[in-house]
Formats: sequence, C-alpha cells, structure tokens
Amino acid sequence: MRGTPVKHIQTISVFLIVIALFVFSAGCSSIPQEETAKELVPIRSIGVLPAQPARITILPTDTKTQQQLEAGSRIINSLLSDYFRDYRDVHFISQTELEGLPQVQSGQALYLAREAGQQLNYDAVLVTELERYQTRTGSAYAVDKPASVAFTLKLLATASGQVVWSGDFDQTQQPLFENILSSRSTGSGFRWLTAAELAQAGLTKKLKTCPYLLQE
Repeated sequence: MRGTPVKHIQTISVFLIVIALFVFSAGCSSIPQEETAKELVPIRSIGVLPAQPARITILPTDTKTQQQLEAGSRIINSLLSDYFRDYRDVHFISQTELEGLPQVQSGQALYLAREAGQQLNYDAVLVTELERYQTRTGSAYAVDKPASVAFTLKLLATASGQVVWSGDFDQTQQPLFENILSSRSTGSGFRWLTAAELAQAGLTKKLKTCPYLLQE
C-alpha cells in the first residue's frame, strides 16, 4: 500500500506535463511563421527611376570620383532602359519626366521614390544607387587598373513604402588566376572588362534574382 501514493503522484505529474505541452503547442500555433513575411506583395506595374550617385563622402577636391559617378549613372540608366525594353509592365522613368512632376518635399531617396511612384501611378519603383564606378585603365588584355563597380538596387512598394526586394553588386575584376580561386568570374573569357561591361554583367545577374521581374 505504501507504493500507491507514489504512483498517484507520478500519474498526476505526467498529466500535468501533457497539459503543459498541449498549452505550449497551442500557443506556438498562433505565432506567425517566417515564410508568411516572405510572401510576394501584389505588384502589377513598376517604374524604374534613373540611377543616382549614392550619398557617400567625397572630398571637394576629389572631382574625378564625382565625375565618374555621374558618368556611371548615365551609363547604368542606358543599361536599365535597354534591359527593360521588352517588359510590358516595367517602364523606365526619364529624368525629364521626373522634373515635370509637382515638386515634393526634400527627403531621403526612398521617400522621394515613393512620392514619384504615387504621382505616376506605379505599384512599385526600382531605385538604383551607384556607390563606385572606376573605369579601366589599359586595354582588354593589359591593364594598369581594372574596372570596379558597386551599386545597390531596391524595389519599393508604393502603397506601403516597404522595400520588398533588394540586391547589391560590388566587384573589381580580378586577374584570371585569382578569378578561378575566388569563383568570381564574370564570363569575360578572359579579358579585362570596361566598367560599363562590368556594370551590365552585375545588373543582369542581380535583376534576374528579383521575383517581381520574372517574365511570363
């Protein structure tokens, strides 16, 4: 008879553990799952804003870097326009078109992008900021300084102001042997790319990963 209370206590303990596990599992079921946050936002039309030099610190005397960023932005704009030429619901917004919009308050790039998207009735806008654009010094087969390009891409939902996709590219072309070791080949085959060619390769690589830009 002495073992009966012990068995009774064990039975109650097991019962309480089962209840606790049930309550815990029920509570967990109400926690949003990670994949829910990754669902695609309904986007039917995209406006591609002109690329702009990123807001980075440049010494006033460093006019070369500023000039390269401005020239690089123009080249990337041309590349973006060509890339989206056959996209039905993606349209490149020219600088002239932007300048024709009612003036908005100054602010961060993404804020201004959202304002432009709302005024032009796009569901989302693609923002490109150029952080580095160094041209190649030398020829296709012998260089003193290789091309180097860095930029970021952000797709902003106009309604919410949320960045729904982003990508970044940062590469300086390496010699063939280093390319093989680091697996950073640009498919050049091998030759030294120009900055425009490097930028084109980077844009193509990154834009192909955007789920909102998949053609039917």
